Amino acid sequence: MNDLTVKAVQANWIEKLPPLGLLRSWLILSVAMLLFFVPAAAIAFWLHGQPAILAAIVAAAVCWLGSSLALAGTAAFGQRGINGPLYTVLVGLVFNCALPFAVGLILNRVGGPLADAGVFGLIVVFFQFALLVETLLAVCLNKSPR
Repeated sequence: MNDLTVKAVQANWIEKLPPLGLLRSWLILSVAMLLFFVPAAAIAFWLHGQPAILAAIVAAAVCWLGSSLALAGTAAFGQRGINGPLYTVLVGLVFNCALPFAVGLILNRVGGPLADAGVFGLIVVFFQFALLVETLLAVCLNKSPR
């Protein structure tokens, strides 16, 4: 298999993704985060006990908010001329990366039951999942006509 074949295979699966609007993308993100929350919170409860449930709720909510704002930025800036992709990346970095990690660092630094329950680690776990889902949804969102 040569390089040309590999590139064609990589592009084909992206082309098969359906175009989505912002509302549908947001609903898919919300449902995916909720479905991921259940096993993640169960594992956190098994490892750290009752305080880990609140830590999992905070982690999931912060990562969901960051991904939702990144999707809104993608919808607003995604197809705006030649600089649209740059603005989308910048908005995504601010909301999808900086927001969750800043909240995690602050909560970890302040201490207390959330820090003891591993809220920063849970934010990292939820961040990875939210990043995956939000990236796929952003690709579908940019394919939709406006």
